Order: sequence, then C-alpha cells, then structure tokens
Amino acid sequence: MKITRELINRYLKNQCSAEEAAYLEDYIAHLGESLDQLLSKEEWDLTDENLDYPNQQEIKDKILAFAKKQNVLKYNRKLLRIVSAAAAIVVFILGFYVSLNPLLNKPAPHLGQIASVEDEKEEISNLYYINSGNDNMLLTASDGSVITLYPQSEIKYAEDFSTQQERVLYLKGKAKFEVAKDKSKPFRVHSTGVVTTALGTVFSVDELRSTQTQIKLMEGKIEVKAVDHQRGKELVRTFLPHEEITLDHRELKVVEEIKTHTIGTDRGGHFLQNNQIIQFKNIALEDVLIILMQNYDIKLQYDKSLISNKFYSGTFTNKTNVFEEIIREINYLHHAGINYTNPQ
Repeated sequence: MKITRELINRYLKNQCSAEEAAYLEDYIAHLGESLDQLLSKEEWDLTDENLDYPNQQEIKDKILAFAKKQNVLKYNRKLLRIVSAAAAIVVFILGFYVSLNPLLNKPAPHLGQIASVEDEKEEISNLYYINSGNDNMLLTASDGSVITLYPQSEIKYAEDFSTQQERVLYLKGKAKFEVAKDKSKPFRVHSTGVVTTALGTVFSVDELRSTQTQIKLMEGKIEVKAVDHQRGKELVRTFLPHEEITLDHRELKVVEEIKTHTIGTDRGGHFLQNNQIIQFKNIALEDVLIILMQNYDIKLQYDKSLISNKFYSGTFTNKTNVFEEIIREINYLHHAGINYTNPQ
C-alpha cells in the first residue's frame, strides 16, 4: 500500500477502510521526527487545506505548543495545518509521541501493518521494515543480499551499502540472511545483546524469548559475539554449516548448542542446559570446557594435547557447582588433568 494525498484526504474525511486507516496511523507513528516524509512537497501542496474536523483549533494549538517546546518548528505551516486536522488518536501519536528519539536509535514499540520507512541520520539513508502479517516478507539489500523477514519482526539497514565500510543491520524478531559475498565489507546483524558477523553465508537469527537468541548457520561461517561491559564478560564463538547456538544474551550463557564434527565419529553433538539438567551428547572435549568456562565464570587449566580429538557425553542434575562433578568425571574417563579456579 502506498501513502498518497488521496489516502490522507480520505482518512481525514473518515472515508478510509479500517485496513487503510490502521496502515496510515502505523506509518505515521514510525516516522518519528521525519513527518515531512509522509508525502512529497508537491503532494502536500495539493492536499486539501479546507478539511473540517471537530476540535480542529484545539488540536492545532496543542501540536504548535508541543513543537515550540521541543524547538522543532522546522515543519512548514501547511504540514502543521494538515496534521492538526487529524483524529484525536493521531494527535496523540504525532503531538505527544514525536520526540527526540530518532528511528535509528530505538525501534518503534508497536508492530503495525507492513511498512517501510526511509530516514536520514548523518546523511545516511536507511530503510526500516515491519512485518506484522502472517507471511514472510522477502527483501533484497543493495548488495544483493536476500533477507527473509518473519512475521512479527522488524529490521533496519542502510539503503546503499556501497558508501559504508561494513554492512550493518538491526533486527528485532526473526530473519534469515542469504549474504552476498564481499570480503571488504563485513555483514553484521545486531539483535538484542548479540552481534552475528558473516562475510558470505546463509544463517538465521531468532529472538526466541526476551532473554534468549538462537542463531542457525546453513552455509559458510559466522562469528557470534555478545559482550557485557559492566561485568567485563564476553562470549565469542565461531560456527560451521549446520551448527547452531541458543544463548541467554542477558547472562551470556550457552543454553543449547548443536555441533558438527569433521573428524572422529562425525555423528554431530548436542548440548542442552535448563533449570533441571545439563546434558552433553558427543560434544568435543574442548567445546565442553569452553561451555563450562562461559556458563560458570571459571578458569580452567589443561593440556590441549590430552583432550584433542576426544568427545564426551553425560547428563547431570543442574545444581550449584555442577561443573565440579563434570570435570571430575572427564578427568577420570580421559585422564585430562583439568584444574579449575573457583568463580569469584
């Protein structure tokens, strides 16, 4: 659906369908301070100025007062005159939602009808897509990368990557990425608390819950990084095709991990940790130790030659300091000589 002056005129005269009205209101709500992007200057000039609406003067006065307070009287008089004729709900959105929070700094809090918005910050033109439908939305970035945006998800990225040093995208929800190869421009997807980086690959990022993010790799190679600057804690992992990780991006802990093996049994491995159990199935010993250090904030000392090409399986009740029991069993089975330093 395209925003046109005819659509705006019909909306202000209460002649829109419910779907058109919802689409327009959602579009306006996500424009933030960039209200002049709603229509081109030529279309604004052609829009009917003599629209009658209850409490028009009162609405207009409220918007003008708010604009003066925020020092945003850069909008032309015709724009304010048209906006002032909108319904009370639009006044709330435009008069009290418009603030100094540009679209790039904070995603809109509500998922409305499917929409795209272009904004500018430091002369960079950005695209913003919202998918609140039931079907996937297929997008193609300027570099040829293909993005599948899943329902109830949002994404922002530069309209033209050619002027950027790296390809940066901001995701809320779930999306699949088929990345065009360009070794000179890393492809980075920012989700809540996590950055996933690829040069040429196919992967998906899914914010399963408010504190958990799942990343699946189909092709290529990716790096997953999450940092907690306050605690000085970091999680950095690399993944090969058909591997995946689910992490608690708030606690920086691995919740679940699926690994493939290029040597040894080649059966693949699986790690799972929840409130009840901690389970390893055919996981490389080095990966086991990395997970234990990450999830329990401990330091381990070991000889890599003693754990190379060895795998481990075991299931334990998840309790305080369960890592001690796991390390004792690994040392018994593999004579690995692993020592640890208790967490602070």
